[in-house]
Amino acid sequence: MQSGSRPNAYEVSAIVPFGDDEDVIGSAVQRVAAHLRELRVPFEILAVDEDSGDNSHAVLALLRAQVPELRVLHAPGRGRGFDSGIARAQGRVLWLIDPTAAVHPIAGFTRALEQIRDEGPAGKDAAVIRGRFAVAHRTRALAIASGLRGTGDVYFRRLAKRLAARGLRLDVQLGGGAPASAFATPPERTRFLRIRRIWKNT
Repeated sequence: MQSGSRPNAYEVSAIVPFGDDEDVIGSAVQRVAAHLRELRVPFEILAVDEDSGDNSHAVLALLRAQVPELRVLHAPGRGRGFDSGIARAQGRVLWLIDPTAAVHPIAGFTRALEQIRDEGPAGKDAAVIRGRFAVAHRTRALAIASGLRGTGDVYFRRLAKRLAARGLRLDVQLGGGAPASAFATPPERTRFLRIRRIWKNT
C-alpha cells in the first residue's frame, strides 16, 4: 500500500502556491523536498497553480521523477492557493510557504515542526515565521483557515490573527527565527493585540 493511500499517512503537507514563478518554482520544490527528507518524515508537496501563465507547469513536470511526493493542483484564482491546498492536504502538519521564500534558507521550520508535534504544555497549534512561512496542525487550523485569501506575509498576518482570535496556541517569530512575541498563556485578546502590533506597519 502506498503511503498516500490512507488518511494521515503523511506527517507534513507542504503547500507551495505559484503563479508566474518559472524561475524559482523548481528550486523551491527541490529545497522543500530535500529539507523534509533530511528530517525523515513522510510528506507530500502540493504545488498549487494560481493562474500561472508561464512555464511553471513544464518545470514541475520535469521534477516528477525526482520528487514523487509532488502533486500539482489548481486554485480558483490568485490568492487562493493556500486555501485550495489546505482543503486537499492529508498531512498531520501543514507547511505553508511561497516559492520565493523556499529558495532562501528555511531556518526555523524544524523548531516549528517540533512545536506542533509537542502535545504537552509547551506545544503549539501553529507557528508563523514572519516573511517566510507558517506551520500549523492541520485539523486544528482547517476550519479557521478555510476561505482565507492572500499571498506571502499578507496571508500569514491574516492567518495569525484568525488563529489568535480563536484561542489557539500560537508562536510568531521574526524572519530570522527570533521570537516576536509569546502567545502560550496570555488571554485571547492580548494575543490578538500583540499580533496587530507586530504587523501594524505592513
